[in-house]
Amino acid sequence: MELIMKKVMTGLGAIALMASLAACSGTDETAQNGAANDMNTMMADPDNPFAQSEMAMDSAINAAVGVNAGDSWVRKMIEHHKGAIEMSRVALTQKPTADAAMMAQQTIDKQTKEIADLEKLVATGNPDAASGELYRAATMQMHDAMMGAKGADISETYLRKMLAHHQGAVAMSDVALANGATGAVRAQIEKTKADQQKEVAIVEAMLRGEPMTPAAQVASPAKAPAPAASPPDPKPATAKPAPAKPKPAPEPKAPEPTCLPEHRAAGHC
Repeated sequence: MELIMKKVMTGLGAIALMASLAACSGTDETAQNGAANDMNTMMADPDNPFAQSEMAMDSAINAAVGVNAGDSWVRKMIEHHKGAIEMSRVALTQKPTADAAMMAQQTIDKQTKEIADLEKLVATGNPDAASGELYRAATMQMHDAMMGAKGADISETYLRKMLAHHQGAVAMSDVALANGATGAVRAQIEKTKADQQKEVAIVEAMLRGEPMTPAAQVASPAKAPAPAASPPDPKPATAKPAPAKPKPAPEPKAPEPTCLPEHRAAGHC
């Protein structure tokens, strides 16, 4: 009898364990399905046609890891720029304002060129996961700001998302500069940071209602040209000596009197 009871209890325990595992599995599956549904809903949101591009960019940035902090920046910035290009292409399909369309096209052109420059800097070697983690906070903040950015219309939404996008690039660049990036990579980081700061200024101006301004015109004020060297003071002309006064002509001598013979005979001379 005791043996039978043990078998029954063992069987009940196994059944309970299986039920528990099934419940956990169901919970995990439900959570995964819920996350997938949320993702699909976000991607299909007609008020945010950029969502799919934003999610893909965030995933690619997080997956990009290099051999050190500088190389991780290079790889992540490539994905960052690809995201900007894709979002700009989406913007151009949404009938944006003329200024927003101009900005989108310029973004595509500039980021395409810079991706080519960045790809030349990619290092080879074993990836260092820790170097990638350095950027986690900056990229998460950028992603959250972009996903939450909305405007009164599609053009303003695009501008606000790009503002957060450019600010994120500046933050990522600061991380790289603070973590030992050197050489050509550091030079590129400094250039990218400066370019992105100009873009931030452009977008902020557009959000204030100002017209689109090419980045080249937002550069730091040019230094005033050095004043032209004044011509050397003319050397004082050498004073010419005053012309010598002409010597007075000698007074003509009075002609000696001529004594005629008859005068001489008369004793007059």
